[in-house]
Amino acid sequence: MTTQIVTIPITRVIVMEDRAQVERRATVTAAGLTRLELPLVSPVAVDRSLKVEVQGATFVDAKFERRWRERPKGGLPVDASESRTRADALQKELSAVGDALARSGTRVELLEAARADLLRAIAEQTGVGQVDRAGWTAQLDALSTRQQDAELAHRALVLEQEALRARHGELLRAIAVAEQRENDLECTLALSIDGQGLAQVRISYLVPCAVWRPSYRASLEGQKEVRLEAEAVVWQRTGEAWNEARLQFSTARPTLGTAPPSLMEDVLRTRPKQTVEKREVDVSIREEVIQKAGESGGSAELPGLDDGGEARLLDAPAPTTVPSDGQPHRVPLFSFSANATLERVCPAELTQVVSLVARFPNGSGNVILAGPVDLLRSNGLVGRSQLAFAAPGQTMKLSFGSEDGLQIIRSTDEKVDESRLSGRRTTTRKVTLHVSNARPDAATVVIEERVPVSEVKEVEVQVLRADCSPAPGPLSKDGIARIEVTLPPNGTQTAKFSWELQAASKVVGV
Repeated sequence: MTTQIVTIPITRVIVMEDRAQVERRATVTAAGLTRLELPLVSPVAVDRSLKVEVQGATFVDAKFERRWRERPKGGLPVDASESRTRADALQKELSAVGDALARSGTRVELLEAARADLLRAIAEQTGVGQVDRAGWTAQLDALSTRQQDAELAHRALVLEQEALRARHGELLRAIAVAEQRENDLECTLALSIDGQGLAQVRISYLVPCAVWRPSYRASLEGQKEVRLEAEAVVWQRTGEAWNEARLQFSTARPTLGTAPPSLMEDVLRTRPKQTVEKREVDVSIREEVIQKAGESGGSAELPGLDDGGEARLLDAPAPTTVPSDGQPHRVPLFSFSANATLERVCPAELTQVVSLVARFPNGSGNVILAGPVDLLRSNGLVGRSQLAFAAPGQTMKLSFGSEDGLQIIRSTDEKVDESRLSGRRTTTRKVTLHVSNARPDAATVVIEERVPVSEVKEVEVQVLRADCSPAPGPLSKDGIARIEVTLPPNGTQTAKFSWELQAASKVVGV
């Protein structure tokens, strides 16, 4: 058996939600029973996912071989030897300086003892009347000079010792870094084939540590067109670089089971109504979040891929290089421009700000996966929002920031009446909206007001159109009423909206 070291480049990568499928293709030469070794394969490759197809030869065996590789020293052996020689020389210098410092310290101590003896002798001779002022002065001056020289020499030796210790420590740390040995796990794909001549080899396997998420950029061009650019943000730390590979992005989740869950028994039981339940109807008011496919309203955080329940596969239009560095890399997918319907909308119950909202169809021919979107206008970035899943041709909605100069002030008045004869309660709410326009041009504002939606026949809700000015549009199934107000330049207008809720006497909770 002959052994060949071959290079089989990565030609295609299918990036999934939490892993990737790598495909390699190449033409190799077989000479009888041949062992092909492909080095530097991802060490985290999944063994059971390895699939090999060979055309032009007989496939015998394939497996991943992993082993710990010892990295070479950081420097050349001669460099390491020179460093060691310098370290030994510095150690000898430190020893010599230490000996000299010990001798110098002893000399300083002897001179200090000599001064103490001289001062004691002067005191004793002075006590007995023997005074030699000139001799004592000469002796003290000579001793002071010798002490000063000894102390200076001692301090110089101390500084020299500290400098040598610092240099020796730095050199030892450099040697430790240069000569350290680290273990590194390397993986080689060993492939055995039998044949003569050229053979086409196709290899595929799964690797973890790869992930992608969709990202978008929406630009409002003029007053009638929106341009949407879709990108895939890729992170990978698989241990092998994807150089000039064809990238495909899938929403498939291979970790999920393929078998449907087994059905469980669902037992239903009936019971007669209790006396309290016959007399009263318990009704509670709850808040519901309205979400529509294609229109923003998704979660601010997107932990997974929302593909509408069907696995999707998106192709990158050109080969791309993604290094194994764990950093985000943006890969363009597609872009399109569509005519948009613009309107200034304000949910006055939540905010006083009027936003510019664009509605446009998905004209890309592909599905729009849920993901974050950057919003741009002529003056630059205006914010960041979320796109929900949208099918081809479906209408999408995006808000491109607030409109300066438009503001709405909202006030409410609520009144509750109860009939003495039937006990029926009527709750009437009147909303007053003061709309101002500080712009030099006329503007039309759509104000959205919500009305409770009843799910029981004992509670009725209706809009009092006679008390509304201007008249609102038809009420949606979610209880949203749209009021359109047209404002002149630098003008104001007051809008009124009213609705009532009627509950039977046996209704409690509202």
